Amino acid sequence: MARIRPILSCLLLAGTLALYGAPKVTADEPQHLRLSIRALGMGNAFVAAANDESSLFYNPAGLASVKRSMFEILSVNATLNQNLIDLSQADSDESTAKMGEFVGEKLYVEAGTGLLSFTAPYWGYSFFNNLVLDQQVHNPTVPYFETLAYVQAGLIGGFAFTLWDQSLDVGVSMKYVQRAGIGKTVHIVDLLDDDFADNIQDEFVNTSRISPDVGVTYHYDRFYNAFLSFSAVMKNIGGMDFGSTGTLPTTIDFGVASESEVLGVDVIGAVDLVDATYQATEKKSFQRNLNMGMELGFWPRSNNHHALALRFGRKGPYTTTGLSLNPPYLPFMIDYASWSEEVGAAAGAKEDKRTSVQISFNF
Repeated sequence: MARIRPILSCLLLAGTLALYGAPKVTADEPQHLRLSIRALGMGNAFVAAANDESSLFYNPAGLASVKRSMFEILSVNATLNQNLIDLSQADSDESTAKMGEFVGEKLYVEAGTGLLSFTAPYWGYSFFNNLVLDQQVHNPTVPYFETLAYVQAGLIGGFAFTLWDQSLDVGVSMKYVQRAGIGKTVHIVDLLDDDFADNIQDEFVNTSRISPDVGVTYHYDRFYNAFLSFSAVMKNIGGMDFGSTGTLPTTIDFGVASESEVLGVDVIGAVDLVDATYQATEKKSFQRNLNMGMELGFWPRSNNHHALALRFGRKGPYTTTGLSLNPPYLPFMIDYASWSEEVGAAAGAKEDKRTSVQISFNF
């Protein structure tokens, strides 16, 4: 963790200077450990639909729905918001002018990896890490900057079991996370201080936390070719406080999903109400916390995924799309999702468009 301090310091300083003079942006974004690119494509509605390695992060009861084992040797993922994508596509002569177009917008980037993760019916574990840089600016008259920059690494493992003649699944997971970084408000006068860069490094936090998740899923199969699942999960029990780099509070999510087969195509539909008690953000909004989506899967493979999957949905007030390519006889899979995060004061107030890509090597 000590080696990344200078890197995060440079990112913090460079971002602050680049955004100087931008007007107010009101933002409030829930934090996470790891988002599934598959789930993001279908509106991040995955509480009741979880049936793969991402069950560890969404609902451990979903481990009981895993049909086949998968060993993930390595996965690499990245998420960029549209502002950074547009800036990266500009040549050197246009970059300065382009920056002016982003006044009042948000800059966000996340990159992560998974390593030696294993998922089987009823149990699994995963090693993961990621880096997040999230920057916003407030008050156009006397600007001050809110910057969040951190790296985190962790291990999560869990298991599930069934009751009531396999109608009720119960899952438990435990995660250990170490996070190092800084969350800091910088006023314009701070930039004039000769010790600004040194002060940033002095305020770095490096802390670790442990927290369990508990989830349940009830299966109802009385309808022909429509298997329904009703789920609830309590995540981050006891809370995970990482100081100035943020908090993962105890939250309760609910989900409903259906699985069916139509002309040989596996169809999943899902609706979630996430953070039902409004602990992850200060802004309470039912629409913001309502996710829904659908997946169409073609040609199932032995690694618990389809050779081709198409997805679409709504994450809060915004549309999402996604796809997966999982070629037969080849040990890799590509996931893509186009989605948006609400960073304004209310649902539909401030859309931050993002693109996520992941490449995983598995069998």
